[in-house]
Amino acid sequence: MNNTKPYAFDTVVDRRQTGSLKWEKFGDPAVLPMWVADMDFPIAPEIINELKQRLDHPVLGYTQPTNAVVASVVDYLADHHGWKIDPDWLAWVPGVLPAVAAFSNLLDPQDEILVFTPVYHPLLLIPEKSDRIRVDVPLQYTDNRWTIDFNAFEKAITKHSKLLLLSSPHNPVGSIFSRDELRRVTEICSDHNILVLSDEIHCDLILHKDKKHIPTGLAAAELGAQVITLMSPSKTFNLAGANCSFAVIPDASLRQQFVNHCIFTVPLVPTLSYTATQAAYTHGWPWHQKLIDYLRGNLELLKREVGDIPYLWMDDTEATYLAWINTRDLPVDNAYDFMLNAGIGLSPGTQFGDGDYQRLNFACSRAQLRIAIERIKKAVGSIT
Repeated sequence: MNNTKPYAFDTVVDRRQTGSLKWEKFGDPAVLPMWVADMDFPIAPEIINELKQRLDHPVLGYTQPTNAVVASVVDYLADHHGWKIDPDWLAWVPGVLPAVAAFSNLLDPQDEILVFTPVYHPLLLIPEKSDRIRVDVPLQYTDNRWTIDFNAFEKAITKHSKLLLLSSPHNPVGSIFSRDELRRVTEICSDHNILVLSDEIHCDLILHKDKKHIPTGLAAAELGAQVITLMSPSKTFNLAGANCSFAVIPDASLRQQFVNHCIFTVPLVPTLSYTATQAAYTHGWPWHQKLIDYLRGNLELLKREVGDIPYLWMDDTEATYLAWINTRDLPVDNAYDFMLNAGIGLSPGTQFGDGDYQRLNFACSRAQLRIAIERIKKAVGSIT
């Protein structure tokens, strides 16, 4: 395939009246929705073609992953992350969050679930919804990046600590954890018999040119630590609505326990979602490279412009397409409402555990991003 093939990232796709969660949340067409982690780009035409071919078959019955689907994931992990896994390690789920919920429900009520905050808000909510005890361990901001405070982590561990919910790369702060950081996390967890559940749904959205993602399961491979790595093509290839994810669980007993728990409680992966997954991992990489180039351009534009806006500053985004913007100094009562009144629908930092920030999704056309920036400039300018 010709890797120079153009893709339509500058195309503005009208998603209104399609049932889009992202575009219909605010009920006001004047508001630009830049909140949920859902890209506005057309998906790779190679994926669309494979879906069309599958629809030539007239039956969409209950489906299990074919050998070709499994091989596409095994090859992807080996080729893109240097991780050689046994195909039997895979367990399929219709999303990362159902897997997180399932593992949380395997714990006893008195067990504690640790999370590094601020963090993707469902990882805060699922322990509570499961009637389990959540223990927050704040990340620390040093050397212009967010990272793990290992002293605070070890102090937070008790005899009841049984599960760590890890977001890697981290949503919303955008940090890529190094191999050494991941090894230290898993060493600590191994020493205390804590299961690590690593949400790596953003692992192929690496924007920092000198860093790479290390799967937690790979970093911990020699430690004997129990690590479940959760991945999906959904964020990488804009397939959020396709609902196809997989858990890499090397421990056979733990894997069977998880699979048994999911029976009748977690839906099956939809038929077309397997098709989309195989197509993405087999044919989607030229599109993906153009995506990364485009997102880097959007990030550079956003950082430059936000840097010139009074009261605002923006942390470096090493990965994801989600900007973590500090609005602490903005002289308004509620920064989220202020931005919404300016016609920008963001994700409030309070959701993630830090009200000093707002999260902005910049996976959109550059034209839309420029409109959003100008609205922010105008709104902030009106109070200076």
